[in-house]
Amino acid sequence: MKHAVAVGLVTLTVAACVPPHTPAPPVHVTNAAEPDQRHAVLAYASSLTYDTLTHGSYDRQALTVVDSSVVPPRDTVGAVGTIYPEVNTHHNSEADLSGKGRIVARIYSTAPYPRIGLAAGWSYFWVDSLQADSGTGRMLLIPADSTQPVTVRALKYTRDPVGASHDRQAMARWKYFPLHSALPWERCTKMGCCEAL
Repeated sequence: MKHAVAVGLVTLTVAACVPPHTPAPPVHVTNAAEPDQRHAVLAYASSLTYDTLTHGSYDRQALTVVDSSVVPPRDTVGAVGTIYPEVNTHHNSEADLSGKGRIVARIYSTAPYPRIGLAAGWSYFWVDSLQADSGTGRMLLIPADSTQPVTVRALKYTRDPVGASHDRQAMARWKYFPLHSALPWERCTKMGCCEAL
């Protein structure tokens, strides 16, 4: 009597654990500053998750306004701005922000902040055209209110020092410059930070 024996082959596949990056915008979004792409950009923005819970991830500050009615001029308090990072920005590669880029943070302002072109209400901090070697790029402030214009600003990109740990959390801050303005700053990649100029 012959017995047929089936031998099962077990294959073990080991996949590298790759942390998630900020999802890329839809293919048809080629320039987030273009008015005819605003609807698609805002739909993309609403699909992302922003860190509102992790201690130290977001920042709320009174944004400074120059009071030139006194001599010498001084800073006074203006709108209150809160900046929340997209939850995966600290895993982005530099290549993720070159080309058409992506959203790295969401900002809420209690009033317009004209010094940097920030509208009242919700806006999105978009980074694109990143040139990591030269430390430059483009930052967009895209208001959720589509009747408000998109603000385009230059961006400074700073790489972490050689040997620095890349085990970070998503983080966004306001950076204060006396008699100038408060500017948004974001850990936009696993290798460095993006700061509006």
